[in-house]
Amino acid sequence: MSTTSGLAHWGGAPVRDAEGPLLLGYRAFCLRNENRYVQYARARSLEPVRAGAVVESVLQALVEQWPRIIRSDRPASEAWEMLVSRVAAAAREARRAGSGCGRDTVHHALSGQEADVVLLRYRLSLSASQTADLMGLEVPQVMVSLRKGMSALLALA
Repeated sequence: MSTTSGLAHWGGAPVRDAEGPLLLGYRAFCLRNENRYVQYARARSLEPVRAGAVVESVLQALVEQWPRIIRSDRPASEAWEMLVSRVAAAAREARRAGSGCGRDTVHHALSGQEADVVLLRYRLSLSASQTADLMGLEVPQVMVSLRKGMSALLALA
């Protein structure tokens, strides 16, 4: 990786070289989560280019706050909240512009954590453990949200 002006680039986001272990932690976080973040954004009805741009903006914001985020109790949860917020805003904008890839029926029928858990578990085929890891939750929290979400969906049928 080349450096210019004291910056290294990862995932479109500049990181100061002097941060050493923090840079490695950020890189590992990106490698572990970026693809699933894009899959989530796509599942929320964003077109591929827009999904990638939203995820890139999240990763940029994360690197700017990385020292604080990595010291928090649940870094993955903070990152997930940022992703969900930005994806939801982009999805609303795409719907208004008529440029979405389809309809996110899960988030139309459910809200919040239940919708995300159902989408990750059944549309993206993540296990409960993978879902918990991505969202920064514990597996029992995922299971409760999954049960609530599925019960709500069944009540609509």
